[in-house]
Amino acid sequence: MSERVPVERPTQSAVGDPEAPGEGAPADGAVIEPPRRGGFASSQLLGAFFNRRGDEESRRASPLERYGGLLLIAVMFVVFSLTLSSTFPTYSNLIGVVSNETIAGIMALSLLLPLAAGVFDISIGGSMTLAVILVTWLFQTTNGSMPIPLAIAITLAVGLVIGCINGLLVVKAKVDPFIATIGSSSVLLGISEAIANGTTIANNIPGGFTQIGREYVLKVPLTLAYFLVIAAILWYLLEHTPFGRRVYATGAGREAARLSGVRTDRVIFISFVASAFLATLAGAVYGANLGAGPPNVGANFLLPAYAAAFLGSTMIRPGRFNVTGLIVALFVVAIGINGLQLYGIQFWIVDLYQGVVLVVAVVLARARADKR
Repeated sequence: MSERVPVERPTQSAVGDPEAPGEGAPADGAVIEPPRRGGFASSQLLGAFFNRRGDEESRRASPLERYGGLLLIAVMFVVFSLTLSSTFPTYSNLIGVVSNETIAGIMALSLLLPLAAGVFDISIGGSMTLAVILVTWLFQTTNGSMPIPLAIAITLAVGLVIGCINGLLVVKAKVDPFIATIGSSSVLLGISEAIANGTTIANNIPGGFTQIGREYVLKVPLTLAYFLVIAAILWYLLEHTPFGRRVYATGAGREAARLSGVRTDRVIFISFVASAFLATLAGAVYGANLGAGPPNVGANFLLPAYAAAFLGSTMIRPGRFNVTGLIVALFVVAIGINGLQLYGIQFWIVDLYQGVVLVVAVVLARARADKR
């Protein structure tokens, strides 16, 4: 007689409200399907960064683990203020740092749902590039007569289509998310190049459109408001809704979450749609800020976005991708780069710094995971 192998179920806190339709654990006496083998290799890699013991362990992290990023920002601010007293602590420089990071911040926020759900989305750079090219091309081809809301709506609708395609490739075609989004990113870049014909689109861009990306209110860039609104929505969604708990449960263990009633395929699909939508929104705002559509701009935002997301997973709520940690990480990177630039460093140091930040973030997250 063969020995029965018990199947471990995740705790209620990891999944959400069991009374919600379709979200509870299997009823007593129900036949539990044995876990399916395999899973996406890239998702298994991401699983190393998730807190599988629930929210309590994240809260039990030491103060240094949770707030070390804030301490680092304070130290850098003091050092740069003392050594660059005539340039760094000025209002124009600091508001410039904030303004420059809003687009990068939206791009980083676009990664949160996929990463929290345990999947990579490499196509955000291609989505952003296509959005920049498309929204400016729509104005150029209509001699600036297309209504601004319509041009933006078309661009964002294309972003939704991109997210649906990525989601279907992963959920239905079972393509590894890393491979699927690399492929779709290449396709998006090709389409962008075909539309722009290798040139920067800069004709007939309405002034009303550029104001969306350049306007200041009370000496604060309007783009900061876009970033904060998106951040607040994602924070509430992830931290205070059943959907957010299902996202984290899916990322922590997709098969275990599925056995507990979480519709993991739906969670992943929605995550890809939201990611592409936010990346195209970032592209539309960037196009408004520049008043032009340069080709392949999204590639410049891909590495900083991942650096902020992974570094943020080691802060505030260590062991999970979270909004507040991402914001802190974003400014750890931004203030460090700004201070180094004011010192007169070589231009290539910026890419080196961002790469080092990403590697350090991955090492820290992995080291913490190994302690559990």
